[in-house]
Amino acid sequence: MPFRPAFPVIASKITAPPPRSGMVTRDRLLEILDDAAPAVVSLVAPPGYGKTTLLSQWVARQDRPVAWLTVDITENDPVVLMACLATAFDRVSPIGAETARAVSGSSRKILSAGLPLLVSELHSWRQPGLIVLDDAHLLTDQSSLDAISTLIDHLPSGFRIAIASRYQPRLPFARLAASRDLLELGVDELALDAAETGELVRTVGCELTIDDIAVLTERTEGWAAGVYLATRALNRSGGGLAHVASFKGTDGHVAAYIRSELEDGLGDDDLIFLTRTSVLGRVSPAVAEAITGLPDAGGRLRELTKRSLLIQELAAEEPTYRYHNLLRELLAQELETREPGSSALMHRRASSWYHAAGEVDLAIEHALAGEDHHTAARYITAAAYAAHQHGRTATLDRWLSFLDVEAITRHPPLAVIAAWVYLLTGRGDEADAMADVAERATYHGSPGDGSASFASQRAMLRAMMNRSGAADALAQAKIALALERPGSTWRSTALLMAGSAYEMLGDVDSADLAYIEAIGTGASGSWSTVMSAFAKRAQLRLNAGDWAGAEDLIERAEELRELWGFDDFVAVLFVHAISARIAIQRGDFDRGRESLVRAQLVRPLANHAAAWLSVDALLNLCRAYLAVSDPAGAQLALREAETIVRRRPSLGTLSAQLVEVRAHLADATATLIGSSALTSAELRVLPFLPTYLSFQEIAERLMISRNTVKTHAMSIYGKLWASSRGEAVERAVEMGLLEPYPALTRGAALAANGVPRLRLIRHDEIDEIGDEAG
Repeated sequence: MPFRPAFPVIASKITAPPPRSGMVTRDRLLEILDDAAPAVVSLVAPPGYGKTTLLSQWVARQDRPVAWLTVDITENDPVVLMACLATAFDRVSPIGAETARAVSGSSRKILSAGLPLLVSELHSWRQPGLIVLDDAHLLTDQSSLDAISTLIDHLPSGFRIAIASRYQPRLPFARLAASRDLLELGVDELALDAAETGELVRTVGCELTIDDIAVLTERTEGWAAGVYLATRALNRSGGGLAHVASFKGTDGHVAAYIRSELEDGLGDDDLIFLTRTSVLGRVSPAVAEAITGLPDAGGRLRELTKRSLLIQELAAEEPTYRYHNLLRELLAQELETREPGSSALMHRRASSWYHAAGEVDLAIEHALAGEDHHTAARYITAAAYAAHQHGRTATLDRWLSFLDVEAITRHPPLAVIAAWVYLLTGRGDEADAMADVAERATYHGSPGDGSASFASQRAMLRAMMNRSGAADALAQAKIALALERPGSTWRSTALLMAGSAYEMLGDVDSADLAYIEAIGTGASGSWSTVMSAFAKRAQLRLNAGDWAGAEDLIERAEELRELWGFDDFVAVLFVHAISARIAIQRGDFDRGRESLVRAQLVRPLANHAAAWLSVDALLNLCRAYLAVSDPAGAQLALREAETIVRRRPSLGTLSAQLVEVRAHLADATATLIGSSALTSAELRVLPFLPTYLSFQEIAERLMISRNTVKTHAMSIYGKLWASSRGEAVERAVEMGLLEPYPALTRGAALAANGVPRLRLIRHDEIDEIGDEAG
């Protein structure tokens, strides 16, 4: 069954554009690509040098399997990037269910789980393949760049990856060049020579002498787009080469030549059509008609494509077109000249059309581009929770970054949703800030997230955050229950909040009834709530000594967790903790330790904004660690629970349970040694250790100091009984804290075949070697 991520991947993004008639065949460069040994090919040049054309021609002559991805800004979420790569890989060879789950999970686990499994899929291909990343300059998110860097470092033997970009992306090209593993094609190599210029001139329908072609090549410096535009101008003028002898690759000259091409034989409607559709990344007839107000967009696009090499039809299920970057940029300028202020209007029309068509992401992107922040806020409110559940927190963060506090205040339901996402993903201070916005606001419209009203929405958030104690949390949950009608996806959330408040107040029977109703009223959009309710009921049965009943309930919770396929959620910490306790109680220590490792990996999500859920989970972890005689793990979980309680002291019975667990640990050793003793900060550093990143680079990713990373790394080595970074990674893999990369990496294969590999050691790496030796 084909891999289908939770969000649509546009087919044209993962399909190599077919070679077009009228394009120069770059035999000279194709021979270099075919004969070169380096695994990594870098094509870096401004627009118009034929990077995509060359790659499409190279792909067309491949016997090996090819995975193609045209990058856009959405890949600045590593979860989206991994899903697109997985979809492209799946076209070659179906990826496994475990890999599908890993790449669809959280961005925190890309390096530790998603990428190792994705690389393992490449090892299953029937022969070494080719991976192409086009428009890689659009990758700016450091996590996405780290994912590509790690993919490069672990390519299987014989694989190649080609990366095309306007400028050199922040990838490890210097290190690859030093190890002779990089082929670089820049402006000098990509520029047309005289023979290629002559071929393009003839394709455009112009006859020039050898001497004239040499002059044209010199004047354009071999810039393919420049040769094309100058030759088209020559055809129009009917004059000699003197007409284009002054051609220069400056913005003014290029704009003049493109403008003259546009105006040559085009009617006013065609110009209106082109300029208005310049706001679209990919132009389909339906959306083009909607934003331009002009009929027969399909026929118009076909005719325009025949007229110009700067418009290309993409491989897709329905006709879809892409304007060359040079053309698109000029059209955008021309739109503002001809119709001042229309760019924002076109973006807003596109946003409305995409929203009606159910393409919510594109609707949001165009609303933001059109600076329609009110509409964007409404659309984000409706899409945010689903985006979070599918691991796309980076996408949500990027959307929110466009909106200042004033914009969110004008649509306070978004503040509530943002607070939920932040508290569920371990960002308590950010959740507090958004909750403060919601507390100050008044709002009488529909929230847009499916809840009954802003009052209900805010009441559930108050119950969850428990800022005023358990009694107030119960009162807030009851307000939401009075407002949410039966059948609402939010009613089960309100019931879960009520049940937890009853538990903190010691009313176990009422809590159980609330959880039962939450399970019974839960809909497909509230799987996480139903999962949590099953786990909370399991805890009640466990506390009552009904271990068999608890086991049945936690298995239901685990089934939903597997079906849901997303692990980056503080509620999952609670599920793992209860699973561990039950497995250990029945003597299944292997499964119990497996659940403890899974809990450990999501433990950093515990935070004060989700206080009752976090503390409850951490106390259950303490009990599980004590049950397997691991006081180190128990002490660490207890300390983290105590840190939260200091910020949220009014947790009812949970506070009493904390005192009880602390008493059990009073005689335990104070030495925190062993994998279970890894702190949340150390667990954030651990996924970076299998990469080539230095301590300084890891520090930049985590926005902490190099000395702090060094301290955490040394602590990790000690707790895992390792003497080096490599040994620590091996131990972490053995313990299940990291997924293993396939043993036969490209570097290992080269070394095994006797190929010397030069690797420069940076000063900070020398320091790390010294640190490890010490």
